[in-house]
Amino acid sequence: MLKFMIVADDLSGACDTAVQFRKFGYRTLVVNRAENSGSMFDRFGAMAVTTNSRDLSPDAARQAVASVCPLLKDLEKVTLYKKIDSTWRGNIGAELEVMLSALQLEFAVICSAFPENRRYGVGGYLLVDGRLLHHTAMAKDPASPIDAGYLPDLLTRQTDLPVSLLPINLIESGIGSVRQFIKEKIGSGPCLFIADATEPEHLDTIAAIGSKALPPFIFAGSAGLSAAILRQERQTEREISSPILSVVGSVHPKSIAQIDKLIETYNISEIYIPWEILIDSKPQALKPFCVDAADVLSRRQDLVIRTSRGADDAAAAVRAGKTAGKSGADVAGKISKGIQHIVADILSRAAVGGLMVTGGTTALKLLEGLSGEGIEVFKEIEPGVPVGRIVGGKSDGMKILTKAGGFGSPDVFCTGIEALKNEE
Repeated sequence: MLKFMIVADDLSGACDTAVQFRKFGYRTLVVNRAENSGSMFDRFGAMAVTTNSRDLSPDAARQAVASVCPLLKDLEKVTLYKKIDSTWRGNIGAELEVMLSALQLEFAVICSAFPENRRYGVGGYLLVDGRLLHHTAMAKDPASPIDAGYLPDLLTRQTDLPVSLLPINLIESGIGSVRQFIKEKIGSGPCLFIADATEPEHLDTIAAIGSKALPPFIFAGSAGLSAAILRQERQTEREISSPILSVVGSVHPKSIAQIDKLIETYNISEIYIPWEILIDSKPQALKPFCVDAADVLSRRQDLVIRTSRGADDAAAAVRAGKTAGKSGADVAGKISKGIQHIVADILSRAAVGGLMVTGGTTALKLLEGLSGEGIEVFKEIEPGVPVGRIVGGKSDGMKILTKAGGFGSPDVFCTGIEALKNEE
């Protein structure tokens, strides 16, 4: 189901912003024509449409943007984002003026800063690799030359709407101060705001200004601001959605890499349980891990429980098993049994919105520990990676994703956690 719509003024800009949404797990499509895109809204979480208006005259750019506004106006519960060129080429003011009028929006917040790409907004000026924008080679673009450095003045040439600056000191004073400043400025009508930013934290503050206390508005910026909006969206989702518990019993290098990607992408907490404790499976030794896990989940934070962080952990467990006269299969069985006790204990302490499990023996023991009769499968997020619901037992109806150790793309758990959170 469509959640984000990006309106860009050229195809490359649409793509470089769209990929930010894919990084956050949304299936994302870039289209060159808006009129036929409605049939695909159910298949993608984010869509970018280009108006191909960057190098047009202001009047032609207005017409190009106006042509997509009827489609945008009909979208419900979809966040709009206006992608602009990070070096301010194009018809930014003219296009935003059309969108505010057609979509009945009160203001736009514009920020083209992208600190990771050495583009900083300071005092209303844009620094690109340490140089003022109007002193760079990009300012001499034949189609859209930039001959002024102060962005509010540049924008004022393109629109009749009032333009205000959100300076660094205001951004650093906090979200409340920024919201209050905006409310005062829009009291006399629609307005455009240009925001400074020199570090990702500034972008995060800008992205967080959305509130029921403010009237409808739109963000406009480069890929940097879109990534901050997605971070804010993810945080909001984490606060209101039930957490997902991922249990990784597989020692396959592919599974370890996949779970590492999940942890890195979503900044998810993890708890590593040493193999020697799992092999013993003594309740008293396992209890502290269960309490810690339940504490994380009770704060509505997703959690990964893992039994191996790499080849060294797996090899150490096998060596210890041999010393004790146990085969590799015996060791794996003992570890899976320990996981069974841990997950059952955790779920008795905290509610979760779903499980992701990798490793066939791990999944079996987990299901048995929850007294489940089976798993009703209903879709496949990737070949060989099904999503279903537990049938019977203590967790009847709970969503579950199962994956064999060597299966799946590098993003399989990222896709999986989105599937579990979005599944009705």
